[in-house]
Amino acid sequence: MFVKEIKTRNRKTGAVYVKHVLVESIRTDGKVRPRVIINLGRLDLPRDLWPQLAEELSARLTGQGHLDIPGVKTKKGVLTAADRAMENHLLKAERQRKRSERVGREKNVDGNSVEVSLDKVTTTASRSFGPEQVCDHAWKSLKLPKLLNKLGFTPKEAALAEAVVCGRLIAPGSELSTWEWIRKRSSIGELTESPLDNVGRNAVYRVGDRLREGKDALESHLRMLKEAESPSKDALYLFDLTNFYFEGQSLGNALSARGKSKERRSDAPLVSLGLVVDSEGFPVMSEVFPGNISEPSTLEGVLSKMGFRDDCLPGLNPTLAMDRGIATAENVEMLKAKGFPYVLITRGPRNSDYLDQFENRVNDPSFESFERDGYAVHLKKILHEDGTTEVLCVSDKKRAKEESMKRRWIDHAMEDFARLQKSVRSKKRGSVRKTEKVAVRIGRLSERYPGLSKYFKWEIVKDPESPDSALDLTYERIPVFDIEGGALDPLSGTYVIESTHGEKSAEDIWRLYMTLTKVEKAFRSMKSDLGTRPIYHQKAIRTEAHLFISVMAFHLLCHIERSLRSKGINREWRSVRTDLSTHQRSTIIIQDEKSGGTYHVRVSGTPEASHESIYRALGIKSTAMRRKFFIARL
Repeated sequence: MFVKEIKTRNRKTGAVYVKHVLVESIRTDGKVRPRVIINLGRLDLPRDLWPQLAEELSARLTGQGHLDIPGVKTKKGVLTAADRAMENHLLKAERQRKRSERVGREKNVDGNSVEVSLDKVTTTASRSFGPEQVCDHAWKSLKLPKLLNKLGFTPKEAALAEAVVCGRLIAPGSELSTWEWIRKRSSIGELTESPLDNVGRNAVYRVGDRLREGKDALESHLRMLKEAESPSKDALYLFDLTNFYFEGQSLGNALSARGKSKERRSDAPLVSLGLVVDSEGFPVMSEVFPGNISEPSTLEGVLSKMGFRDDCLPGLNPTLAMDRGIATAENVEMLKAKGFPYVLITRGPRNSDYLDQFENRVNDPSFESFERDGYAVHLKKILHEDGTTEVLCVSDKKRAKEESMKRRWIDHAMEDFARLQKSVRSKKRGSVRKTEKVAVRIGRLSERYPGLSKYFKWEIVKDPESPDSALDLTYERIPVFDIEGGALDPLSGTYVIESTHGEKSAEDIWRLYMTLTKVEKAFRSMKSDLGTRPIYHQKAIRTEAHLFISVMAFHLLCHIERSLRSKGINREWRSVRTDLSTHQRSTIIIQDEKSGGTYHVRVSGTPEASHESIYRALGIKSTAMRRKFFIARL
């Protein structure tokens, strides 16, 4: 669409009258012709702003509402002109509708019947609808609109908060990309309790800040709701820490720090996220830390903030599970002192203390075995006087993986030794001949391959006439172990789980610990399915808001997947989202051949069978009603 200026001259007086119209080009009978959409009267607006006015009016006529165009200094003038044009247009349309009813010339849009040429029916403003409908249903099922109202959110802010969280789940990315998604690609604003016709970019950032401020209340509400739905006196909470990298230097961000990246992105500044989830993988609590935080130091602060025995968890005595990255000796002693039940693997080579038992497990009847995922797991329970229990574990799957990794690096080490030996023996220029340099090269191999001296022995043969020079390098592989399965190490695939649950069987304790994979899945989802990385924010509070939005989105993801599983649909959100993306909502443009009127009908597509099966499992009925607009008359 575009704005066109039309001049007419009064033949009697010679006066020239100017008016402006909104026009669109249509093709009829093989020719492109202009069609007037709205009579704008006379515009008092610079010509260079006409294209922006046309874009604004086009958005409003197609049901998108106001378009916030950044970088326009006279934006207020464009909006004022658009408001005046739409007001006059709707008044004229209403008068024309009443006149048509009076004389009975035609049935207009309220009568649902017009004469249409099929060649002229078109659509516009097609927007994603299926994933939005599912996320909106989950949001309302978790009673979040009522909670946001209690937290002081206005209806518009509550609707935008829903859109921002759902956007992270449907179109993962930064807040800026979420703003673009709300405006141009999604129908989420038609599903929220308050319509999102006018959303500015800064409003998206501000509502993220509001969500961060209500973080404790939101997490407590979701935790209570989950526990009310599936109460358990033997709750299990899983705690772990991960980090996300920043794009850019983030010099003004207090949370940005250099550290060891779990994604091998140590070239970038990091921020850490501690997450507690329950045995089903639902988030219980989150906390943001600087990127260089020591993992063990986070535990006591997280436990204190959670208030394990305070009013946030009435009647529960949850067991805490964590991996060896956090389970230092000091933290284990702290858990014992506070009386927290736990299941964990402590730091350090604890399995080496039981080397003789692992070596002789085949002849030890106290080891029990069972099969999981096609591999055998062997367990032995040991009770201690202080009330703790240790479970000796041997996983054939873990053992095969570790052995494969060992054999791979041993083969690589053999190749490196051979290259170094060839260089020492060579008399060509550039070869390694100095004894000191050969020793340095071997030292580098030891750094690259930990345990090198355990599997190899070598000797630098010095030149008798020149002790500083090496004549040769000899090496050989040491046949270290000869145990069941030809393993290189009797401790391959072994680990020791420590727990306070002496009343449980070895297998039950092992299964408790293995639920830690739920935390790993949560972090994978947040990094991939929810697009949390990289982080672009230059302020700490915005970084915290960005991460908390992902935590909220992950809670919706867990709620949707669990609801589907309860109906026998074992699908991940990524697959569901892709399937539903073809269910869209569009505006159909219809021209009445008899009266020349143009009508816009906003309608959702008919769900396909795959869509319907998901909606039926979740108990969703279409909530976006058909909307009809009388637009203009030629």
